[in-house]
Amino acid sequence: MAVSRRRTERFYLKLLLGAIIGIILVIALFWAGHDLYSRWQERRLVQRAVYAIEHGDDTTASLAARTVLGLRPASAPAARVMAELAEKAGNRAALDWRRKVALLEPRSVEDSLAWARCALQFNDIATAERALSLIDEPDRQRAGYHAVAALLAQARREEDKADIEWAEAVRRAPEEKAYQLQLGMLRQRSSNEDRHAAGKAILTGLRSDPKQRAAATRALIVDGAARHENSQLLELARDLRSYPEATLSDSLLYLDLLHQLQDPQFLSYLTDLETSAGAEPARLAALIEWMNRNNLNLLALDFLKGMPPDDLGKWPVPLAVADLYVHLKEWRKVESLTKDANWRQGDFLRHAYLARALRGQEKPAAVEREWAIAQKQASGQAESLVTLARLAADWNWQKETLELLWMLTKYPEKERDALQELYQRSIDTEDTVGLHRVLVRLAEIDPDDSRLQNNLAQVSLLLNADVERAQKMAAELYRKERSNPAYASTYAFALLTTGDRAGALRVMTELNESQLREPSVAVYYGVILAASGNSDKAREYLKLAATAKLLPEERQLLARTESSLK
Repeated sequence: MAVSRRRTERFYLKLLLGAIIGIILVIALFWAGHDLYSRWQERRLVQRAVYAIEHGDDTTASLAARTVLGLRPASAPAARVMAELAEKAGNRAALDWRRKVALLEPRSVEDSLAWARCALQFNDIATAERALSLIDEPDRQRAGYHAVAALLAQARREEDKADIEWAEAVRRAPEEKAYQLQLGMLRQRSSNEDRHAAGKAILTGLRSDPKQRAAATRALIVDGAARHENSQLLELARDLRSYPEATLSDSLLYLDLLHQLQDPQFLSYLTDLETSAGAEPARLAALIEWMNRNNLNLLALDFLKGMPPDDLGKWPVPLAVADLYVHLKEWRKVESLTKDANWRQGDFLRHAYLARALRGQEKPAAVEREWAIAQKQASGQAESLVTLARLAADWNWQKETLELLWMLTKYPEKERDALQELYQRSIDTEDTVGLHRVLVRLAEIDPDDSRLQNNLAQVSLLLNADVERAQKMAAELYRKERSNPAYASTYAFALLTTGDRAGALRVMTELNESQLREPSVAVYYGVILAASGNSDKAREYLKLAATAKLLPEERQLLARTESSLK
């Protein structure tokens, strides 16, 4: 009886264990099947997305990729598709997608390089550096790595380093003509004649390559025009417009050269373009804009008189026509064209042009209202703000241009360019307070740029703003590079502001005579000499300082010092 009970227990135990194992196997098979199905769906949908991108259907590509990410949030292929779409649209979200792919595929060199290239697209130098730092040393020997390193060097304005990197990329991948194109363009821009000639030779050789010939020819034309080498420009431009891959801009470039060189073919070619432009609004608008830029406004008006009204109403033609009327100062026509129109995606521009027409008619309250609407509508996208800022600059609306540039500094991808423009405008207008504000921001986003830090310290001392920090900054820069005359003069001036005349004079006398006689340095040496009681020598250097381009506060400092010597 006991034996029979034990057998029964073992039977049920085995049955229970079998059931448990069976359930586990069923669950495992279910999950395995689900995983296999998910992977199959991933491959299928990613293929569909890639095909859609290749055929210009970005909506379908985005939908397919997002469906994959709903099934498999860690899908690197789907994230790559999203990154590509965002890059294409100029959306900074591309950086997050590229970062996600690089983290999901840490051993993929191509994904790290793609992340770095994406960062450079949005002027994010720090992120590009981080992306490149993830690549192991053996993989840094690849041509692709050197190509991205060259782009990074160019973003830092390190032309010599960029030349070395592009040359190395070409050496490691001689079949990659795109690298040769970049090297040729870089060298052609050089002020060194030998390097320039080498770049020109590379670009000339690339004109035989169907994939690179258009870009190479454009670069040669731009260089020839800048150097006033007109003998081959027309021939190059004629070749360029004959290429199957030529754009409307290439045709207008040829037209531009015919006009500049007063070639007899100008009018006949212009007529050809007018005939072909009417069927395509974008071509028509571009041709009108070209006439505006080249002061052929009356010719443009005659051309428009023969155009059907329906063609003139198709976007972006109304924009070009409004600009034409602005050039002619036909304010009522601009107002009539823009007041009750619908420019759809360009409606912010309609309000801007209406504001311009109203200002031309001296209606300030209405101007302020329309311009405020234009700014508000443009603020949703950085590119719209860029367009509006350029327009304001063209109209010489200084206040509005500055406001828009400061708005652009809130967009990371536009921040550096906007600040550089604000920097140059502050220099041109001798706005030292504005310059200080710009330098504070530039120094924050690029703390390793010693030149920027020195300029900030110098301007802060001149304005008596955050003096303690400026003095510390000047001291640190001087300790790093004592022989730099700009850093030495700033540090010496910082010492002078503390009352340390002897220390200031000692720092300046460590420079050689050639450095001391640089006008921008002579300003501070003359001031320090005068403060130290050496009046005769101070006059000599203050006279040199008068030839320097000085800020208003520097001129005031110079004037006070000269007055004290009388």
